[in-house]
Amino acid sequence: MKVKIKLALHFLGSLIILGIFVLCMIVLLSTFINHAIIWFTSDDYIATYIVEQKLLPILPYLAVIIFCLLYGWWIGSDFFYILEWILLLSKGVYQEPNRKKKIAKNKPHKNPKFSIYQDIFIQLKRLTEILKRNDLERAELEKMRKEWTAGISHDLKTPLTYIKGYSFMLTSTEHEWSEQERKEFASLIKKQAIHMENIIEDLNTVFHFDHGHFPLNLKRQDISQFIHGIVIEMTENPLLKQKNISIGINTIQSVPFTFDEQMLKRAINNLLMNAIIHNPNDTEIMISVEKSDKLEIRISDNGVGMNNETRQNLFNRYFRGTSTKIPSEGTGLGMSIAKQLIEAHQGSISVDSTVNKGTVIHISFKLDFN
Repeated sequence: MKVKIKLALHFLGSLIILGIFVLCMIVLLSTFINHAIIWFTSDDYIATYIVEQKLLPILPYLAVIIFCLLYGWWIGSDFFYILEWILLLSKGVYQEPNRKKKIAKNKPHKNPKFSIYQDIFIQLKRLTEILKRNDLERAELEKMRKEWTAGISHDLKTPLTYIKGYSFMLTSTEHEWSEQERKEFASLIKKQAIHMENIIEDLNTVFHFDHGHFPLNLKRQDISQFIHGIVIEMTENPLLKQKNISIGINTIQSVPFTFDEQMLKRAINNLLMNAIIHNPNDTEIMISVEKSDKLEIRISDNGVGMNNETRQNLFNRYFRGTSTKIPSEGTGLGMSIAKQLIEAHQGSISVDSTVNKGTVIHISFKLDFN
């Protein structure tokens, strides 16, 4: 409606300006031509006759033509500038065209002559900024996707190398292996096969989430007792004992909640394993459950913390916070999967972290989720 009012006012204003311009042009041209003829002929009668009878009928048309040319030039420069801008955007050049005229230092952008173009200029600037930002984000995402793909390939290749190597050793006829050695080889093969199975399971989970086919088996039970059970199981993890990492729990008496036990357990396990893997020895981890108008689960540690880049991309599936050359029990998808599983329960997850001071993972659920 605002643009329509501007157009109507501009149209009326243009008609008024046109009328005034035509009258002025008739007076000026007739006076100029009359004096010119008198100067050449020295006859007032002939000059008056030529101006009134011959030229005066065509002067309004001439004035209108001159006005249209000037008016078209006045509004056309901005119109063609907008077309040039759109052409640059269509070619993937996300910037405003350069002005041919000199631009004042305190005015980096020339204002449009035609007031209605002002709205178009504003929207084009916004569109240019959005497209430029999206292009940068897409390039960064593509870079991260390639790195992630290389990481997954490395994660699959490593256990395959172990399995292939020990299989050849077991089937070799050049050496007689003792029963103890065979058991050790078989145990290593089994461990690497399980690791590959976990990677494939993570990829399968991500695939199902992307296609919206991930039904939850919901059941109402005490979430405090559930979390306590996860912590008890986690304390038996060899890596936890090896790094001398302690996990404490602070839960309230009882909080009935409806959730998928297997999926939520996987999400919490992924978050805890991330804290265990990426923190140094003797780190302390605390998991707490609180209830107010919603259910709050908080996982905190006093470990190495994260920089801003890692914190902002923690739940991005294409982001790997550590090099793929570092041995890890994880698959690189754990945090992304944890976020998806929590959001599948209509929950939210966020992270606060400071380098060398630790990390806090905040999980929030609606109590009436069903």
